[in-house]
Amino acid sequence: MAVGLVCLGTLLSTLDTGIVTIALPTLARVFDAPIEDVIWVSLIFVLTSTGLGLIMGRLGDLYGRKHLYVLGFLLFTVATAVSSLAGSLPELLAGRVVQAVGASIVLSNGTAIVIATFPPTERGRGVGFTLAAVGLGVAVGPILGGVLVDVLDWRALFWTRIPLGAVGALLSWRLMRDIAAERRPTGLDVPGSLLLFGLLTTAVLAVNRGDAWGWGDIKIAGLFVSSAALLVAFVAVEQRSPSPVVDLSLFRVQRYAAGIGATVLHFFGASAVVILMPFYLIAGRGFDTLEAGAIFAAQPFAMLLVSPLSGWLADRVAARRLSSLGLVVVVFALLFLATIDGETSVAGLVLRLFVFGTGLAIFITPNMASVMGAVESERLGTASASLDVGRTIGNAVGFAVATALFASQAGSALGSDLGPTEGVVDGIRLALFVGAASVTVAIVPSVLRGR
Repeated sequence: MAVGLVCLGTLLSTLDTGIVTIALPTLARVFDAPIEDVIWVSLIFVLTSTGLGLIMGRLGDLYGRKHLYVLGFLLFTVATAVSSLAGSLPELLAGRVVQAVGASIVLSNGTAIVIATFPPTERGRGVGFTLAAVGLGVAVGPILGGVLVDVLDWRALFWTRIPLGAVGALLSWRLMRDIAAERRPTGLDVPGSLLLFGLLTTAVLAVNRGDAWGWGDIKIAGLFVSSAALLVAFVAVEQRSPSPVVDLSLFRVQRYAAGIGATVLHFFGASAVVILMPFYLIAGRGFDTLEAGAIFAAQPFAMLLVSPLSGWLADRVAARRLSSLGLVVVVFALLFLATIDGETSVAGLVLRLFVFGTGLAIFITPNMASVMGAVESERLGTASASLDVGRTIGNAVGFAVATALFASQAGSALGSDLGPTEGVVDGIRLALFVGAASVTVAIVPSVLRGR
């Protein structure tokens, strides 16, 4: 029951990115707003959920995960209903903020609930099923979003998810159990929580908007300076706090630090595929959005299929071996993807993306189980949220770097005698090579994480 409810919450939360992003052009037309304003419908969700992730994980450690998880479901569902009724862009953005709060609660506590529920010999299997839910949400989101917008309207992106959210909240309240209150730590680090929220949101916003606003823009420079100042202040506060929101001593635990480091490096390298393959499929090859989405679905579909098996193996094979094997497969897949050209068949593209998704599943499941198993029960929420934040930061920086590398090649090629496909392929290849190098480096902490 626990893994089913966590999978439901994970599915609803991961559906959101794809299901909303695909509708941004429609929202720009409906609200008669420029795309740089409408992009905040997605961006504000990412910023809020990332900034609150570690804080919500710590709240689960302190006050119990069951009631907080139910609250997350309720907030997400109510905000989804409010978003479906929005009459203007500011109203929709307000609903998205509350939606992100609910999603951050669900995602930061979901894995902790699975780890706390399953015995140590079966934790990998439980984590594997939750990762399969991620694969399903990522695969279905863009396709479902496109269908709902075409068949119904943009409001269907939100109201169609209300029944699932309501059922999830009710079942979580009735069926979940929580650890005894006397076994929980006490005391919320409010100053540290506020500094952490500011640090994560300014850092992610700077990296996310750097390309759009210009890396030399005063706003980007100000965000980076603010992030650095907040980081210094956060570390100083956490070192003195009796109940820190992020226990910095956790990074002295080899399995924990190595797992988080491998997570950031892995998602930094893998992000090139997520952000650039649509350019290749649509701008380079001329596929329409639905065709491109169907081809790209091979990657999350592989995660859906392989994650349960990877979880089963994670309970039987050392994490340093299985996770490192997954990273090797990801490196191979990135180099394999770098062999694409303007004539690569659809079957060839699907095969490459399926191998890529398989590598992701082999790495992520045992890595998550290893990190979560490295901390005491009163820090499971923090560890779960740390993995989510590490993924977000890796993706955010990876997106920015991959986009810059892509533009450096594709831009010059498009301005020459080369055709658009050649320019797009050159840019993607460079980004994929850099991504493969980053994932190769991630093998080092993965191997050195210890037994």
